Amino acid sequence: MSAAAPAVAQSDQPAWAADLYDRTEGMVEVYNGNVSKIDLGVAGDQLANERVNFRISDGDEEAVFSFRMDGNNRITQLSPGPRDDATLVMETDRETVEGIIEARNPAAAFRDAVLDDEITISGVGAVNGVKWSAINVVSDAARVFDLI
Repeated sequence: MSAAAPAVAQSDQPAWAADLYDRTEGMVEVYNGNVSKIDLGVAGDQLANERVNFRISDGDEEAVFSFRMDGNNRITQLSPGPRDDATLVMETDRETVEGIIEARNPAAAFRDAVLDDEITISGVGAVNGVKWSAINVVSDAARVFDLI
């Protein structure tokens, strides 16, 4: 975790968020050690250097973590709570995050979750919004034709 990651107060996080955050933090080193060995798919090259708000739902509760992807798609600046300067929003459910944390290769599990639409990615701002809408359309079309 880096003090450079802008975040807000965490009083609105659900009770389960602290444990999930701690487990996510413990998984980052394994993810980072594996990410250069796999192809992250259609969106992989576009994730580099993005600032992410990661929204995790469980029923009617939502936790938000934030992080930055470096130029090699490694997770840096992991922090509980959202970033003020996010360029992407990733959304998923708690079960998907649990699966990624528990996977032998979390980077491959992340890629698979994105490809299976268990994690959705959208851009923040006009340019990133259009870019990620186009990436998602291409990914959806590739899935329809069994290209990915």
